[in-house]
Amino acid sequence: MKHAIASVVVAVFAACAAPTAPPDSMGDDDSDGVLSPDGDPPVDSPHLALGTPSDTTPLDDYLIVHEQFAAGYSQFLNASNWVSWRTRADDFGPVDRYEGPFYSDTTLPPTWFHPEGFDMNGSGYDRGHMLRSEERTSTTDVNIATFVMTNVLPQRADLNRGPWFDFELYVQHQVESSTRPRDAYVIAGAVWSIECATHAQRVAGDGCIDVGRSSDVTHHIAVPTATWKVVLFVTAGTPPLEGHDAYIVGVLMPNERGINEARWWKYRATVAEIEAASGYDLPSLE
Repeated sequence: MKHAIASVVVAVFAACAAPTAPPDSMGDDDSDGVLSPDGDPPVDSPHLALGTPSDTTPLDDYLIVHEQFAAGYSQFLNASNWVSWRTRADDFGPVDRYEGPFYSDTTLPPTWFHPEGFDMNGSGYDRGHMLRSEERTSTTDVNIATFVMTNVLPQRADLNRGPWFDFELYVQHQVESSTRPRDAYVIAGAVWSIECATHAQRVAGDGCIDVGRSSDVTHHIAVPTATWKVVLFVTAGTPPLEGHDAYIVGVLMPNERGINEARWWKYRATVAEIEAASGYDLPSLE
């Protein structure tokens, strides 16, 4: 597989309930895909250990590599198409969740619109973390790093605080297991509507659902119809492409109201199903 990259930016940004276990038919090793090594990542970052997701229109995948995560960002939708990261047990720590505002990503090109947290005020959507803030609680600085807007997609509260959060707890449970601790290599992202996925500059009346405070549609943040996440679990300390007991768990969740009580496994999906819905090839996973 060839991974097209429009640009690379390397930058440094400097209490939850235990999850209920899924049904017995969904044991830890009941994988939703297989690992298929496909060459070295384009940048030396643990957050790109699985490679760079790619689609047929690479010009709206501006590759950003931060200290805490990597992302493929669309300058047309003012949001990340995907975010990837690694989480280990020592990423969970004692610091409290940051109480300040979400903030713009200063590593985006200066001529592009830089979304701020307040651009979503009153929108009816949560600022949905892709990399969960609680997965970066070892220090205050690394927790703050998760509140940059390139790590955010607009999510309905029922999704963000319902099955999406439920799956985040499942991932934490696997990583912090006292008997079989795992490292998690994660890719999460958006499913865009046909109206949004035009891979071109937005125009007024184009039908793409979005949020924003400006009258200029090019300063709006597109809203995905669904969000997805694929997690490769490996034994703690094992390189992801060398783990003999690695397994994959994926979810594809609709961005809608009325699902706050649903459990995460209702939306379990294979890598192939996620690739078909998102349009992205997930390297090293199939």
